[in-house]
Amino acid sequence: MKSSPALLQRVVVKVGSSVLTDDAGRLLPERLGQLVDQLAASAKADQQPILVTSGAIACGMAALGLPRRPKRLAELQACAAVGQSRLMQVYAQAFSQHDLTTAQILLTQEDLAEQRRFRNATQTLRTLLQHRVIPIINENDTVAVEEIAFGDNDRLAALVASAVDAQLLVLLSDVDGLLEGGKVVERVEGVTARHFGAVHRSSRQTTTGGMASKLQAARIVGHNGIPMVIANGTHPTALADLLGGQPVGTLFVPPKNRLARRKWWIAFSLRTPKGELSIDGGAAQALLEGGKSLLASGIARIKGRFEAGACVAIADENKTVLARGIVNFSSRELDRIKGLRSAEAARALGVARIGEAVHRDHLVLIREIEHVHDA
Repeated sequence: MKSSPALLQRVVVKVGSSVLTDDAGRLLPERLGQLVDQLAASAKADQQPILVTSGAIACGMAALGLPRRPKRLAELQACAAVGQSRLMQVYAQAFSQHDLTTAQILLTQEDLAEQRRFRNATQTLRTLLQHRVIPIINENDTVAVEEIAFGDNDRLAALVASAVDAQLLVLLSDVDGLLEGGKVVERVEGVTARHFGAVHRSSRQTTTGGMASKLQAARIVGHNGIPMVIANGTHPTALADLLGGQPVGTLFVPPKNRLARRKWWIAFSLRTPKGELSIDGGAAQALLEGGKSLLASGIARIKGRFEAGACVAIADENKTVLARGIVNFSSRELDRIKGLRSAEAARALGVARIGEAVHRDHLVLIREIEHVHDA
């Protein structure tokens, strides 16, 4: 990445289990020490690093003598409970050798999907940085359940980078970058379906991510104007070289056309829709081609139970999801007014006037998320 280090005032660095541990889940102290040395140098250069770390479950696996990553949620949580304190202790001791203080922050998807909690997390992180503390973040695996789990720390790192308005997100893995034809792609200016189709999920038992989750992270931060780099964290000086302005790994350039802040929130922070609205062909055309809001008259069917203000998916007659948005009515109300024109819908609900089911300002098209760069 050819960039002036002086411009990188705030950097989020995510390190994967594949960098910090061996195949059995045992922590590699020398590797962790090299990472800490580079982050410490960044902090002393006033670059405000934030570390998003994997490795807690892997450390717990090793401590409990488990040969492979468990599949049951309770077992994963138990591994995290054992491994998290061990991992943090090692980090705290390593950073103390550089006279730097660390702070542990455990997050769940729910923490960043509710605006008040999102703001609180952001304020905490900013305050820690002002005090020259190194925030060390991980998903709160000990209490997370499938409905609120991030699923991998690549996504968590992307959301954190967006929350603190970082100038760069770095994902350190055991690969040199995005590969095409066996060669590293130095620069990507548009994450497409082709990129996703060319990657394979990691086979390591101690990891949950893979290149697909890193590509999704690039989309998340890209729509917030933040560049991202994938680099090989097993190389002793990879991060230092990158932050020093040398071209390392694969650079993902933010798109010129980005989502508005509200649309970004709907697209990425609100990960799981609470329900689904099936719409007719006319409504689909109005959304896709006319940039219109979704009215009750265009809704054919409703799936799920939700309240007003929930995030819902919007699908066409072929069950293809076209968009997601914040709905203005509960599922019970929509069931009463679906297919009705505005005047009829207002009478059905006993009100004088009725608004849109989903306003266009609170709706994001799937193609807006996927097309991260100008054609």
